[in-house]
Amino acid sequence: MSFYQNDVEEFMNIGGQEYPCSQGCHLYEDPKENDDQVQLYMDLITEEYNETLEAYRNGDIVELADGLADMVWVIMGMASSLDIDFEDVWEEVKRSNMSKFVDGVAIRNPKTGKIMKPDTFSEPDLARVLGSQICNASVSGV
Repeated sequence: MSFYQNDVEEFMNIGGQEYPCSQGCHLYEDPKENDDQVQLYMDLITEEYNETLEAYRNGDIVELADGLADMVWVIMGMASSLDIDFEDVWEEVKRSNMSKFVDGVAIRNPKTGKIMKPDTFSEPDLARVLGSQICNASVSGV
C-alpha cells in the first residue's frame, strides 16, 4: 500500500470513516456494498476536480497544486473505502502504459500529442490484480 493511501487511512480512522481493512480483509466486489461512503468520495472527487479546473483556468498555481493534492487524497479515500490496494493497481497500470513504447520510442497522435497504443500494447489486467486482493470472494475474469 502506498504511503499516500496509508496517510488517508489514518485520517479516515481518526475521523470515524470505516474502510474494510480496518475491520478485517474483504474486497468489495460491488461498490454499492459501501454505497454511502463511496458516493461521498465520488462527490468529493467531482468537487476537487472542478476546483482544480477553476484554478487552472485562473492561472493560480497555488490553488492548482492544492487541487491536485486534494484529488489524490479523495481518490485514495475511495480506494480505501472499496478496500483496493492502490499501489498494486498503479503498478499494473504503469506496466500497461509502459508497453506503449516500442524500443523506447513513443508513437504520438500528431494532432493531440497523445501517446498511441502500438501492437505491443498490453491492457492492464486489473481483474487479476484485484483478484489477488480478495479474501474469500471472487472477481469476474479471475
